[in-house]
Amino acid sequence: MIDIFSVVLVGSVVTYFMYQNINKVTQKIEEKTKDNSPRYAMFSAKLQEYIRALKKDLDSDIECSNPRFCPNENCDEKAVMRELNDLIRKASFYETVLSKNKPKKEVEQDFITILERLEAVIKSNCKHGNEEAEKLKDEIFEEYQRILA
Repeated sequence: MIDIFSVVLVGSVVTYFMYQNINKVTQKIEEKTKDNSPRYAMFSAKLQEYIRALKKDLDSDIECSNPRFCPNENCDEKAVMRELNDLIRKASFYETVLSKNKPKKEVEQDFITILERLEAVIKSNCKHGNEEAEKLKDEIFEEYQRILA
């Protein structure tokens, strides 16, 4: 009888210590993998602002007093508007609850894809496209560092 009591007592103590160690390890892992989704949502909103500003400047139906981006002679306005709307839609996904389950690498790769497409639109459809794309890339990178760093 005493042997059974000793085994149960030792087993309980060992189980308790294992439980405590598992909790410590789990807590450290959670601290390292903190949730970036609110910051991704903020960056997404800022990115959408830049895309909307470009869209506003290139849309001939909208009166713009001092456009930053001016369309060049090769600009296919309807195709550009579709592309920019698609970029806004893709970026807005990161403001939803559904985006919380995406891994960090996948989210950042999606943002890179959006930025590359945005850069291509500017370069091929705007006057001084290369210079404007570089300026915008620098501004967006500063926002990225401010929000996510």
